[in-house]
Amino acid sequence: MCTGSFLKAAMTALLLTAAAPAVAAPDQHGPIIFDGYHRGIQVYELSIAQVDGQERYTLKRKDVRRNIWNPAVTVSAEDLAKSASALPLDGAVKVFPSLLSRLGAVDWSKLQLASIPGETTVYARQRTLRKTVDGAAATADYWGAKDASDPMDLVIGSNNDILAAIDVNADTVMVKRGYEAFTTVAAWRDPKVSQPRYGYRALDLQMMPTRSGVRLATRVYLPDGDAKGPFPTILVRNPYGISSLIDRYEQYVVRGYAVVVQAVRGTAYWDPESKSEGSLRLQVQEPDDGADTLQWVTKQPWSNGSICMQGLSYHGYTQWAATMARNPALKCIIPESTLGTAFGDQPYMGGTFVEGSPFYLFWMLGKKLLPGRTWPDVLRHRPLKDMDVYATGEDLPLWNATVAHSRNDDYWRGQDWFQGDHPRNFASFSISGWFDDDFAGTRSTWAMMQKYGTQPNRLLIGPWKHSYNHDRALNGYSFGIDALRDDIWLTKQKWYDHYLKGVDNGVTDPVVQYFVLGSNEWRTARSWPPAEVQAQNWYFHSSGNAALHTDDGRLTPSEPKSAEAPDAYVYDPADAPKNWYTFDLMGDYQDVQTFPYDFKDIEARSDVATYTSAPLAQDLTIAGNIKLVLYASADVKDTDWWAHISDVAPDNSSKRLSVGVIRARFRKLDDSDYQVFGSNFTREDLLSGSLKDIVRYEISLRAIANTFAKGHRIRIAVMNAQENYSFPNSNTGGDEALVVKSIPGRMRIHHSSVAASHVILPVLPAAKP
Repeated sequence: MCTGSFLKAAMTALLLTAAAPAVAAPDQHGPIIFDGYHRGIQVYELSIAQVDGQERYTLKRKDVRRNIWNPAVTVSAEDLAKSASALPLDGAVKVFPSLLSRLGAVDWSKLQLASIPGETTVYARQRTLRKTVDGAAATADYWGAKDASDPMDLVIGSNNDILAAIDVNADTVMVKRGYEAFTTVAAWRDPKVSQPRYGYRALDLQMMPTRSGVRLATRVYLPDGDAKGPFPTILVRNPYGISSLIDRYEQYVVRGYAVVVQAVRGTAYWDPESKSEGSLRLQVQEPDDGADTLQWVTKQPWSNGSICMQGLSYHGYTQWAATMARNPALKCIIPESTLGTAFGDQPYMGGTFVEGSPFYLFWMLGKKLLPGRTWPDVLRHRPLKDMDVYATGEDLPLWNATVAHSRNDDYWRGQDWFQGDHPRNFASFSISGWFDDDFAGTRSTWAMMQKYGTQPNRLLIGPWKHSYNHDRALNGYSFGIDALRDDIWLTKQKWYDHYLKGVDNGVTDPVVQYFVLGSNEWRTARSWPPAEVQAQNWYFHSSGNAALHTDDGRLTPSEPKSAEAPDAYVYDPADAPKNWYTFDLMGDYQDVQTFPYDFKDIEARSDVATYTSAPLAQDLTIAGNIKLVLYASADVKDTDWWAHISDVAPDNSSKRLSVGVIRARFRKLDDSDYQVFGSNFTREDLLSGSLKDIVRYEISLRAIANTFAKGHRIRIAVMNAQENYSFPNSNTGGDEALVVKSIPGRMRIHHSSVAASHVILPVLPAAKP
């Protein structure tokens, strides 16, 4: 009997006799061994054996830095049952040893859905894997944790043998020895992937000088052992502390790369051990500092002069800012969920001031709210320029500068990497999600690289939030098991191997991979948006009551043929439509503004106009950019125009998919699609204040890919605020940083033959049967 069969038998006996857990074969069969791999690096060895009739779990853990194995830790089954952390494992697989007995008690072969006894997670049989093991064909089933965040998935053999546990996001695998082919481990062993041959060493903290005289704390990690330099470099510039950042990037240094992590200026609060000098000036400080850092790296004796970068969110921003130096040493970047430029993304989305800005800035500066202050109180305080003192008791220069520069003026222009039609001579692998609040940064930089890039670029968009590839569901909306990908870390590794070591590994294909919501499937394309997309105009119609009744406003492919009564309502900033989540619910800063949510109650407000299609006769899939052409009038000098698109199910739930906004005074843009090319948000043009003056707006919604199923409806909702997303416009036309009081405004949305409001949808042709 093989050890796997014996394990099954032992588990069956356990279930029938209710004896102590038994997961290992008798001594004559030898121990069962699971090897643990983290991004292709073997870091664990778990041995399960019988000793004097008792199970013993022995774990060896590798010291990756020193490239040696630590002394083994042995615990009994009883100890393990008391604490899953009795063995020093990490991530989702931490619980794997403690669950082995219960995993073996499940007859997986007879089920499509299964739960581990005593656990709440539901596993779904997702696919059958066919591999070669010891020269023979073998099959196993991949079981994914349904609707889970940071899950542990399983690979179960055809005889119910437990073959592997997988932390998909971290690419950490516990696999039964000999069965690596059923996991990512086999792909990591490809000879065209740099192998983890080395330990690594850290140089003393470097204080890198900049042109301004400010010194930036920089940590350098180099391959150790028999590694021969100089080395290609992976650079990370980070505002959130760097002392422990190597844990995320050590996979590169053990494969022969130098890794440099640097604290951006003014971020000492986060990491007292690695303090950079200077005052924090978010975004605007990064182009010069990034340029100085590239130059510094190339002059170091351990550097071979070739650099790539990586990082998420603000780390992505520092990469794009560094490209402005046009330093030929920078070969590639991997911006993940990247923050975009100030007016192309945040803090001034569509010209509105994003309401998360004080939450983020005060958090970045380590400032707490004064006793008795709450976030609802703080966010409603006016004028905005005094919010820092009201909230924290301190006058904060960073807040003052951010609020004072509400136009795209000289303060921001130096960080605008979109300016200039010069070639971008580096390769980018961009990763983001449909529900990433910074997705505008990825969308616009991708468009720039399509216009000006000279190297192959790659784009990956999943059904994810800002911290990507963690969740199979958001707000109760399920994206399926395949929403999470196990190949991202490997692809990043191959990206560097290709651009820094010249390995011909095919990593530049496919060019685009994107997830289609609704149908919950991945698709590939040669461009984004996909070349086969067809623009379709869907027009607004109503009897004039689209803001009073959600069934009055209609959305059809037919243009208005005559005059139709405009939809009239009053928008009062003191009682503005809300986004779904409030900041007082957050313990820490979270990026939830763009999550999917059932907006039917918000859409039912009398200051929200909705336009809904008839139930679709067949599935309709969109993929790409969405634009609303809105004809509207108002009796105030300024206001904001918000729009979102939602998927309305037969039960009338209305799942918001994407959102966009434009501040009326900034409506005259050179680039209404991405709001980054040319001159945008530099000139203000207030409204006349007359309802007779109909104004044309072009509102760019975040790109999306979604299949509206047969029987579902498409809905566009229009309103003048999304409180908890951006600060509501006061309607006064004054400087919003100084305004103390707001005024209500009368609004009209027009849809006639001469003012035909419509949405332009990027429709994919239906697949041929």
